[in-house]
Amino acid sequence: MYGIILEVAYDGTDFCGFQLQNNGPTIQGIVEEKLSQMEGRFIRVKGASRTDSGVHARGQRIFYTTPHVIPDKGYLRGLNSLLPSSVSIKSVKRTTPDFNPRKTQGKLYSYSILNRPVHNPFYSRFQWQYLKKLDISLMNQAGKIIEGTHDFKTFQASDCERENSTRTMFMVKTVENNGIITIFVSGNAFLKNMVRIITGTLVDIGRGHIPLSDLSSIIEARDRKVGGMTAPPHGLCLEKVVYPDEDNSTLYFPSSVD
Repeated sequence: MYGIILEVAYDGTDFCGFQLQNNGPTIQGIVEEKLSQMEGRFIRVKGASRTDSGVHARGQRIFYTTPHVIPDKGYLRGLNSLLPSSVSIKSVKRTTPDFNPRKTQGKLYSYSILNRPVHNPFYSRFQWQYLKKLDISLMNQAGKIIEGTHDFKTFQASDCERENSTRTMFMVKTVENNGIITIFVSGNAFLKNMVRIITGTLVDIGRGHIPLSDLSSIIEARDRKVGGMTAPPHGLCLEKVVYPDEDNSTLYFPSSVD
């Protein structure tokens, strides 16, 4: 058997997240269906990140095993010809059959906010339009407080089942260009809804609803009730998944995102 890692991009608007569910289409489901069709056998895949309903990806990583030796270009051409236009295989990498796709160096997410009064219909599926002017400087100061190793229980969904909520954030950076605000968050691992809650908290600080001086105590409280709002899913995108044998510079420099 051979291990295969696929790098996958998708518009998550019409999907009920990555992981298989009974209530609608998922990224895992559509990729498994088309892979099984291509290879003539049932294939189960594993993803690096269980992105939620409506969340997008430019760099999701999906792993599966196969007994076939198919040229990389064959995978790309074959799968992309079968998948819907909202899902694309970007690259193929071979690995060992015992590879664990969830053991990563880290992941990089971005969150896009349209901070101006007129929306762009061509990007409305990928941007949260927020009308009130946000203070980028305050949001970056807040990001520096969030960076590092903390117990992030305040920033996890109330139904998150993870027992250990300690995580390390490598970078929490906010940039603005012509009314489009992008928040980059990278870390070694994430809790359910964590990036969306970090984003909502930064927005609450940027609009003056939460004082910057309160953020450290909010983190230390380990209580979801004192944290900021949860940003809607459609502004969130999984940009990169980096494995131990790969260059991790993209986890620290948002300008390197492609």
